[in-house]
Amino acid sequence: MQARIPENTLLTARPFNGPGWSAEWQKSAGCELDLARRRWHVLSYYPETETEISRRHGAGQERFFAARGTLGLYPARTAETVTWSGRLIQALHLHIAPERLAARHPGNAGVRRVARFRDPALGRLTGAMYELMRASRPDPAAAASVMDAIIDQLAARYTVPGLPGDTLIGRAGLTPLLDRMYGASAVVTSLDDLVSEAGTSRGYFFRRFRRLTGSTPHDLLLRSRLELAKGRIQAGEGLADIALDCGFADQSHFANAFRRQIGLPASAFAAWFGA
Repeated sequence: MQARIPENTLLTARPFNGPGWSAEWQKSAGCELDLARRRWHVLSYYPETETEISRRHGAGQERFFAARGTLGLYPARTAETVTWSGRLIQALHLHIAPERLAARHPGNAGVRRVARFRDPALGRLTGAMYELMRASRPDPAAAASVMDAIIDQLAARYTVPGLPGDTLIGRAGLTPLLDRMYGASAVVTSLDDLVSEAGTSRGYFFRRFRRLTGSTPHDLLLRSRLELAKGRIQAGEGLADIALDCGFADQSHFANAFRRQIGLPASAFAAWFGA
C-alpha cells in the first residue's frame, strides 16, 4: 500500500539521464517551490489530471489550469516561484542543457518562455517519454532516442539566440560550478575543491553561493546525491549498495538524510515510484 504524500511535499525521481539531459517524474499533493536559478532549460508536460499552476517571476505572475497534455517551456538561468494545486499531481519535467540545443541549431542556445501551450508533435514525444518512465522495466536506449527527437523539435521551433549571462563566484562561473555538483560528479566533488576553483575564502564562497542559488553548497551536493540514489531505488537496487555508491557513510546515514530531505522513508518512496 502506498504511503500518503505529506502536505507540501514534492516527490521526484529521475529514472533517465543522458549527456546534457535528464527526465524527472514529479508527484505531489500540491506544493510551492522556489527556483532561485534554473541550471538547464525545462520542458514540462502534464499527462494525467488538470492542475492549477501559479508562476511568479521577474516579469510578473501567471496563473492558469494545465489540462491533460499541456506543455510548458522555461529558459535556463532564470528564477521563479511555482505553486502546484491539485489532488494527486503528476508531471514530467525534461531538463535540457543549452549546449544540446546549440549543437542542433548553432548560435541558438536559448529558448522562448512559453508558460502553457500545445504542440501535437512534442505532445506525442513527451507522452512517449512519460510511458517509458512508468514502465516496469526501464529502457534507457528508448528514452535517449525519444529525447533526441524532442531536442530536434525544440531546436527547430523554439530556440532563440543567446542566454542570460553567467554569474561569477570569484573567478569561477556559477554554471560550471553547478555542473560539478550534479549527476555522478556529485559523489566525488568536495566543497574544498569548489572553493579552490573559485579562488575565494570559504566564507565568501558560501555566502555568495547561497545568495545566487537559494541553497548552501552542502545542501545542494546532498540533494544531488539523493537524486542519484532515487533513480537507483526506482530500479530496485539494495539500499546498502546505493548508500555507499552515492557518497554516504553507511545505510543509516543515507536513510536519515533521505527521510529528512525527501519527507518519506526510502521504502515509501519506492512504493510511489513503482520499484
